[in-house]
Amino acid sequence: MHKHYIFLFVVGLILFVGCANAQAPLPGLTTNPIPTAPATRPQPTASPTVPRPATIFIPKEITGTLRADMLAAAKQIGLTNAANKASADLVISSQRAPDSSVLTERVYAVVDWFPTKLTNIGSEELLNLWQGQPSPQGVDTLLVAPETLAAFTELWGAPASNVKTIPAEQLVEAIWNNKTALAIMPFDQLVPKVKALHVDDLNILDRAAKMDSYPLVTRLFASGDAVFLKGFTSAFYKKNAQTNRDPNRMTQLIMTGVTAISRTSAFKIDAAGDNALPARAVADVLAAADITHVSNEVPFTESCKPVLGTLQLCSKPQYIEALKLAGIDLISSTGNHMNDYGIKAFMETLDLFDKEGFKVFGGGRNIDEAKRVLVVEDHGNKLAFLGMNSFGPKSVWATADRPGAQQYDPAILHEELEEARAEADVVFLDMQSEETYQYEPYAGNVEKFRDGIANGADVVTGVQAHQPQALEFSPDGKKIILYGLGNLFFDQMQSDNVRQGLVVRHTIHNGKLIQTELLPTLLYDYVQPRWATPEQAQEILDLVFGASGFK
Repeated sequence: MHKHYIFLFVVGLILFVGCANAQAPLPGLTTNPIPTAPATRPQPTASPTVPRPATIFIPKEITGTLRADMLAAAKQIGLTNAANKASADLVISSQRAPDSSVLTERVYAVVDWFPTKLTNIGSEELLNLWQGQPSPQGVDTLLVAPETLAAFTELWGAPASNVKTIPAEQLVEAIWNNKTALAIMPFDQLVPKVKALHVDDLNILDRAAKMDSYPLVTRLFASGDAVFLKGFTSAFYKKNAQTNRDPNRMTQLIMTGVTAISRTSAFKIDAAGDNALPARAVADVLAAADITHVSNEVPFTESCKPVLGTLQLCSKPQYIEALKLAGIDLISSTGNHMNDYGIKAFMETLDLFDKEGFKVFGGGRNIDEAKRVLVVEDHGNKLAFLGMNSFGPKSVWATADRPGAQQYDPAILHEELEEARAEADVVFLDMQSEETYQYEPYAGNVEKFRDGIANGADVVTGVQAHQPQALEFSPDGKKIILYGLGNLFFDQMQSDNVRQGLVVRHTIHNGKLIQTELLPTLLYDYVQPRWATPEQAQEILDLVFGASGFK
């Protein structure tokens, strides 16, 4: 009985609780929940592809600054170094591939010390020397800088023991100290103190030289992705030129000594009926230069009446034909006879020079013109010219209201040299200084000329001397002093020393003086210089080099 009541009580309680829950839902629940889609299991996805870094392959044979510049250019455009050619996007090689282009070209010169009698070496002799066999001329040693050694080892194979490696900055001194050695150096590292030899009779100083047949050229080629190639070359050429011998950046400048077409020369010209007679034998070489200079010492005036045996000098205006035939561009007007026929005659001369298109420096209608630095641009090279006269006489020195030459003043010279250095790549100073008739330079001139080099001139030329005189180089071999060039067009015939002359041919490349050549002349018949024969030329050069103390 009691069990039955308990059972009914429990059933009733359950029903009561169920009704109560239906009337009061639990917090957070809804009476009509929105049905949801059944949950889906996440599906596996592919891992993102990491792009391979773009790479460049540079052979281990490329060393030094060239390799460093290549790596820097590659880094600029995000290229890393590849382990081998096959995996690289860009490949540098010394071998030309079908789709490659020239990245760099390096032209090399074979050089000897400046006074050498050698002019040419055959490529076969040079290769034999590389392999240890002395040349027929007695050369038994070849000097190269480390980067040159690497380049030619790639080209010619491993060298013999007579090929010596010298730091690049010591090559010039080393070649002067070893008279049985030659050196190979990059064309753009040439300096005046060494002489670049012809190779297989090809002269690399000649802008028109056919370099396809020149054996001392190494090239590097680049091939691969066109986009990377364009970016890499653009970055690389910011610091490096494609070639180290650019004919479009080469200037040949010829400078000459005393010109005074007067006295006996004038009578010879008039007798021949040829106003250009003085220049006939040398004009082809003089006019072939890009810029040709002459130091004219006398006025060209209608009042000129030539007289023998006088020191009052003048030229007839028609004799200007000799300068025109010689291709003269620049006239140094520092001479001490410019006012021999008075101020009017000098002004007449300057007017004639203007009419013919000659550029004048070192003298002028007044001191402002005389002290003006002349800047000439040729093939991208800026050359500055200035001149001074320390010899006098006082009457030839320009003033504020009188024409003449610029008087030598070291303080003013230093200012002008500073101006010239700021405006030009190479600076040339003409000095009309104390005259002496000897091959050795006068001590006072040595002091003045060296001061010019020390204060900014690259070349100091003595235009006062009536015979060739000594020369000297700066310690680094980059600058040169020519104490005297002798006569060009002048009538002195009394002795061999005054018949002798030097025509100087400078080569400037990419804003730098790289070579200076001496071309000896000999005067004939009081009027006409001619190129010296090989024997005569060597005699003149031996006298000049002896006076220079070259040993």
